[in-house]
Amino acid sequence: MPIPPAASPPPPCVAGIVLAAGAATRFGSDKRQAVAVDGQPMLATVAQRFGQVFGRVAVVLPPGDAFGQALCARLGLAAVVNARSHEGQGTSLAAAMQWALAQEDIGAVVVGLADMPWVRTDTLLALRTALAQGAAPTLPVFRGRAGNPRGLPRHCFAALARATGAQAGAQRVDWGRARTVEVDDPGVLRDVDTPADLPTAPS
Repeated sequence: MPIPPAASPPPPCVAGIVLAAGAATRFGSDKRQAVAVDGQPMLATVAQRFGQVFGRVAVVLPPGDAFGQALCARLGLAAVVNARSHEGQGTSLAAAMQWALAQEDIGAVVVGLADMPWVRTDTLLALRTALAQGAAPTLPVFRGRAGNPRGLPRHCFAALARATGAQAGAQRVDWGRARTVEVDDPGVLRDVDTPADLPTAPS
């Protein structure tokens, strides 16, 4: 009997990661809960949008975050606790990369921020597609300006898993040579740092 051809391995998974462990000191309270976007807390909107696009999603949380843990359990997302969240966003990125490294089938990740709830689903889809087609760091560009979320192939994980400081991603990834994805989405440039960043009417 002829020997059947070997089955091709499944394509590497592109996962989604939401960094949600920040202290939100400039906002004055837990903006992830307090800010209603689409009729629900901001983190819920971001996490659900990532869940619509990526088959696997992890949310990086601070220790003792009952709200975040309950949200992840309800949505079926992985909760990654960053015990060093008080040291800055770089440690949350490191915790995310450590989680991704432990998942052998993850070939790339799209890393988003919990305080950017206006990023569109089609932007996430475009980033996922670009990462599935190549092995370069990837970023969205709106009208000539680079924004977030950003895509990272697996070969970037190890260096970022050792990251520290608020600008760790910029220091360890050469974004000047990244693949760019043009998007018609101002949400890639828009975040919530203070109450003044919120719209006064539904947008």
